[in-house]
Amino acid sequence: MADLFQSYWWLLFPLFWFLGAGWNSMMRYKRTEAKIDLIKTYAAAGKEPPAELIASLDKPESSQPDWSGDESGSDRRGGGGKAFLVILFAGLAGVFAYTGYAGLLGETGTHFYFIAMIMGVLSLAFLVSSLFKSGRKGD
Repeated sequence: MADLFQSYWWLLFPLFWFLGAGWNSMMRYKRTEAKIDLIKTYAAAGKEPPAELIASLDKPESSQPDWSGDESGSDRRGGGGKAFLVILFAGLAGVFAYTGYAGLLGETGTHFYFIAMIMGVLSLAFLVSSLFKSGRKGD
């Protein structure tokens, strides 16, 4: 059993990514459900719900967090939110490539070179995605 975790430890990353996406989806559902309950409360009281509340149901919520610190949300339109992912995956590719080259974990470097290639391709994909997304208007 210990050999299974030693050989396939990297599968924990997609598993945690999957769990995080599920949690995000559940929380988005709960927020929408709370908004609908609030509208029902306004309707039961015979009052008109605020226009902002109705408008918040019409517009889709962004699934990507805004880490720019800019309150206007301009970072989402520019595609700069993916710069973090580009740097992260490029850094991970470098770490795995160096680990394979130096033989730090005592294994052959082919496994680490393969992981480094995957991380490098992901970094390149996020870079291209952010470049093409920045050209779109109204996103």
